[in-house]
Amino acid sequence: MRKLRPDGSQAYAWDGVVLRCDAQGIVLRAQFNVDLVDLGFTTFRRGDEFVEFYYWGRCFNVFQISSGDGVLKGWYANVGLPAELTAETGELRYVDLELDVWTHPNGEFVVLDQDEFDTLLTEHKELAEAAERGRAELLAVVESGDLPRWTD
Repeated sequence: MRKLRPDGSQAYAWDGVVLRCDAQGIVLRAQFNVDLVDLGFTTFRRGDEFVEFYYWGRCFNVFQISSGDGVLKGWYANVGLPAELTAETGELRYVDLELDVWTHPNGEFVVLDQDEFDTLLTEHKELAEAAERGRAELLAVVESGDLPRWTD
């Protein structure tokens, strides 16, 4: 999996296991591989499980995050261009469009990186339509409580 910046450069890369792939998108499972990231509203730790939902036709993706012992922490969602899977390498990637949303298990949510999103809209006008559509679609999903959920 590769997360790209709007200029096409790589922001992050990680490995995951495909849980499902169909006409709507792809779902991966990945383990968080950093010791500790404290975001204030939640904490990610090495071994946390990320079930990542990517869509071929939607301008956002959603990560369902659970602790290593299976307790749901919440959902981290990213506004971004639709995911692309390259046939020759099997690599999945998407272009991040800055705006993120964290949703707690109780449905409360916080919109993150609004300033970065606003800057992107002015600096990358060619991405503005997709970014605004992704923001609207993602917020509608979050507000309705219809976030994807993977259960084994």
